[in-house]
Amino acid sequence: MLEEKEKIISKNILLNLRRNKKETTAYEKAKVLWCIVAVFLSLLLIGLIYFLSDASNIYHIDVEGNKYLSTQNIIEESKLTKNSKYILTIPFVVENRIKDNPLVEDCKVTLNDKRLVQIEVVEKKIVGYILENGLYELVTGNNEKISLNNDNLYLIGSVPLIEGFSEEDLITLERHLDKCDYSIINQISEIHSYPDLKFQNVELVMADGNYIFTSVFGMEILNKYFDIESSYISDRKQCYYFEDISGNAYTSACPWEKVEEEVQPEDTEEETVVEE
Repeated sequence: MLEEKEKIISKNILLNLRRNKKETTAYEKAKVLWCIVAVFLSLLLIGLIYFLSDASNIYHIDVEGNKYLSTQNIIEESKLTKNSKYILTIPFVVENRIKDNPLVEDCKVTLNDKRLVQIEVVEKKIVGYILENGLYELVTGNNEKISLNNDNLYLIGSVPLIEGFSEEDLITLERHLDKCDYSIINQISEIHSYPDLKFQNVELVMADGNYIFTSVFGMEILNKYFDIESSYISDRKQCYYFEDISGNAYTSACPWEKVEEEVQPEDTEEETVVEE
């Protein structure tokens, strides 16, 4: 009988120990869980405070590659501001916003360290503007026409007016103008068809007051205009003639100044050979 009581007591003690152990284990698990929740909530609170502070905003937006569009205009197109959250800036979304501008060929947005956003744009090359159907339009070297509006109207001060050409000649002219440097295109005020001259039937009015006569195939010689112009010393503005085949350039009387009897080139012309 005594042995049975001892077995019952031992069994009860064992059960109590197991029960206590389970309770202890559950308590420890709950304690660990609450620690994890507390740490998570603390991190969440810190993250929220950071997100709502200026420290999470974009620090600086850098724009590169733009020649026609202003930096401010591109930033406005991107819809980014210094109040935009850096962590929420998605590059391809910003790129698509900027590429919606008809003057932009391509765009790449990079998120750099220290909350810097770099925007690199490739603009379409504008070679001039034309009047078509009563409306002025910008034209590119790929014969693409872009309507002028209040947002890009200022560009006509940087590119020449082109007029008097057939559609076929205009396409050829634009393609060859595309090979000219930006600095040269910006120096041309107007480009006209000049049918009075057979082989140099394109008249270019330069911003410095000079006139150039060449063909639609002679546009690349314009890249050497500053060197050619500096080789002549004159107190008055002159007319320059570019030969697209030989690459030569010379000055002579302007077409409207020539007398009826044609003057021989060797008597009145000064020629410069433009080396390729």
